[in-house]
Amino acid sequence: MARRASIGAFSLPSPRGCLSPSSLADQIEGYSRASSFLAGAVFASLMAMMWLAYLSIKRAEVIPFVADGGVFGCEVRIVPPPTAGRPQT
Repeated sequence: MARRASIGAFSLPSPRGCLSPSSLADQIEGYSRASSFLAGAVFASLMAMMWLAYLSIKRAEVIPFVADGGVFGCEVRIVPPPTAGRPQT
């Protein structure tokens, strides 16, 4: 429990005293470990999301359809892009 200095009816926490450089270095090292762990967790989750997105796109069997007013619609034909040097017809 922190020491408290009372001011009238209110009680505010007292400011911390001087800390030695070694204790500050230990605190900074602990924060560094925590930030390294969190950065690793973020990187690992990013890699997992990229891998899962790739797998879901590869495994999805989606056939694009256009609503043409019918019950099932019309399948979209995939047109290859024109190649350079060959005239378009």
